[in-house]
Amino acid sequence: MPYLRITAIFCTMAILSSCASPQKYNTRLNQELGKSQQQLISSFGTPSSVKKFANGDKIISYVNLNYQTIPDPDYDFSTDFMTENELFTPFTFGGDEIPIGNFMGETITDYCKTDFYLTGNIVTSWQWRGNACGVL
Repeated sequence: MPYLRITAIFCTMAILSSCASPQKYNTRLNQELGKSQQQLISSFGTPSSVKKFANGDKIISYVNLNYQTIPDPDYDFSTDFMTENELFTPFTFGGDEIPIGNFMGETITDYCKTDFYLTGNIVTSWQWRGNACGVL
């Protein structure tokens, strides 16, 4: 019986350690320090923006946005003009059906902006902000 408890604890720890986290994202970003601009772009892809300074330094930015719309649970359609097929496929309703309520519900935005500071085309530091860094 104690072996089952120990096994369960180790399995739980393994699952939790495999999840995305800010610490894992920080570790990932630290791996880019000292790399060239070309290596950074090879690793992260085409940047969202590049800001060049007069002294030749750069900030290379990557922005990830993901919008999720959760329909309002109280959203309903007027069934006065709907066939059974239209009732069960409300997103393809015809011109005579009238939606009732707030269809859009709530929109959740997952966002992450990561900036890399380059001196002489070498990554010297980074910074991120957002609610989904390391997750997107």
